[in-house]
Amino acid sequence: MLRQLTASPLMRRLCLTALDQSSTSIGFGAAASLLAPASISPIQQLIKLLPPNHSYSTAAATATAAASPVAEPVFQDVSSLPPLTLAEHTLQGQFRDVEVPLYDLHKQPIGNFILDGDIFDVPIRRDILHRVVRWQLARRQQGTHKTKTRSEVRGGGRKPWNQKGSGRARQGTIRAPQWRGGGVAHGPVPRTHEHDLQKRVRRLGLKCALSAKAWERRVIVVDSLRPADFKTKTMDGHVAALLNGAARRSVLMVDSDKDGLDGGENLRLGIANLPWVDILPSVGVNVYSLLQRDYLVITKDAVESLVGRLRRPIKPCSITP
Repeated sequence: MLRQLTASPLMRRLCLTALDQSSTSIGFGAAASLLAPASISPIQQLIKLLPPNHSYSTAAATATAAASPVAEPVFQDVSSLPPLTLAEHTLQGQFRDVEVPLYDLHKQPIGNFILDGDIFDVPIRRDILHRVVRWQLARRQQGTHKTKTRSEVRGGGRKPWNQKGSGRARQGTIRAPQWRGGGVAHGPVPRTHEHDLQKRVRRLGLKCALSAKAWERRVIVVDSLRPADFKTKTMDGHVAALLNGAARRSVLMVDSDKDGLDGGENLRLGIANLPWVDILPSVGVNVYSLLQRDYLVITKDAVESLVGRLRRPIKPCSITP
């Protein structure tokens, strides 16, 4: 049996290493008797003879763990799934397609929809999200702050008293910064607060925000968001049905276009007076708006438009997105 086991160079090295490690405690015949069970593969029988801290034992344990199959997460109805466990969080960011139900405005399932893994299952990086949010808020800041200096404040054209002889400190104008009503020293001036951020980082931040919403099971894909009329009461009923069982009503709705058939003007007029409900076209989806709301309700046409936008190369001549 040992002759069969030592046919290959790898098996021969394992045999020699195992016999060398066990020579002080067992003999050659005892080592051969340990290899007798047929239910265990020859390599596993030889590795059993090695000490636990041996390099072959460590490599074998690592290979066994890597070869074990990883369970695929099952996505079903969003409203009926329990919270994710800590063990399930390790499965995030594997770039796998996510299958979610497709609903109508009354949250009645009408089919399934596939969210592409390269957009909705990328590793969630909080540092990238932080950088993109800071970049957005800095660009949104007006920068029209302004204070008047001593030369811009009205008055103070003459010297208040003589340089010498009064016993008081010398002063040149009553509009100096140390005077009440005087100018401000080193005050703010109109300027822009925006700073540069690479397009790749911005695109990655949007993918991370979408992946976070998908992994938290807070993405609701609907066939269309276009209501029958533009009454607020009608849209309020649709929002209540879509967010049935949610802790609070905080939702971002996304359609394909402002004039699209899956939302359009009726949708915007219907939710104009609803608090905690925002509406954006697919071209306007951004990281800050996604993180600001708890749920994302998006039409299937908007998903396709968003995926095409994020897959478009940044440079026309570049082969990478």
